[in-house]
Amino acid sequence: MKRLLWRLAGTAFVLALGVFLVLTLRRQDWTVVGTLLAERGAGQVTLLLLGSLATNIVGLVFGFLAWRVILLELGPAVSTARVLRIFVVGFLSKYVPGKLPGLVATAKVANSGGVGLVRLASAGALSMSLGLLTALTVGLFAGVEIMGAQAGWLALAAAVLVAVLAWPQVVNRVSNRILRLTRREPADRMASARSIRLTVAWQSVSWILSGLHLWVLAMALGASPLRSLALCVGAFPLATAVGLVAVFTPDGIGVREAVLTAALTVVLPVPAAAVVALASRLVCTVAEIGMGSVVLVAAEIAHRRSPAPAGVTETKASTTTGDEQYV
Repeated sequence: MKRLLWRLAGTAFVLALGVFLVLTLRRQDWTVVGTLLAERGAGQVTLLLLGSLATNIVGLVFGFLAWRVILLELGPAVSTARVLRIFVVGFLSKYVPGKLPGLVATAKVANSGGVGLVRLASAGALSMSLGLLTALTVGLFAGVEIMGAQAGWLALAAAVLVAVLAWPQVVNRVSNRILRLTRREPADRMASARSIRLTVAWQSVSWILSGLHLWVLAMALGASPLRSLALCVGAFPLATAVGLVAVFTPDGIGVREAVLTAALTVVLPVPAAAVVALASRLVCTVAEIGMGSVVLVAAEIAHRRSPAPAGVTETKASTTTGDEQYV
């Protein structure tokens, strides 16, 4: 009976996820495409949008690689298909209203792939910390130009990141402290110095590539290629980090666009800067939903065709995942 209820709940979540993904795409401001078409020909706009979409997708891939390094360090080996399945369910779940359904779905998918809740939470806390530090550090490219001397707080983030690279184990201690403050147990294993440095490298590349998608859009509305390159590369991770910290709005909606618009006014008129910020949201959403959906289907097929990980028995009410046991 319990297994049947889990299957029904899983099916309901998948259906709800599909509905909310479609609704999210429908709610995007597609009028920005018309604005771009008014500035350039259809052929040019198509190429620019495809280029922007491609750079954003590659940025997402490097973001996944950064998270994967940490997850694999904190426990037994997990296949790429199962890791992809956990990652994609996690970030697509943000489009479902309320945090609880997404958290439950991610935990259940992780459990069936041999990753326990403790390990998942530890990897999330560690990768989030490194993600914010690298975002603020890359954000220096834009921060100095936008805020001048007031960008010192970004330099502080860069200094912390340098310290992390020099003494990587400090990150483990901070991450474990955060988990304890939130009444969660840290993982039994700690990430190695090499894995932390590799995560910083992958995440930095992810932010830089993601920033390039903004640069392509800015050029589409007439921004100088050379003048806007560093600005856009830094502005996107900076705006994303500010949006993540603004927990009162889902996925930083509104906050991220405000920061991007303010940054882009350095190289574009305010109306054009606002259009680029909205176009960035559209491109990011299409990239996440499009790539995420395809990867999730492929990973799900691979997961169902492969044997269950050692220590995982989905038919039992209580499931052991190698680093913890929970119902």
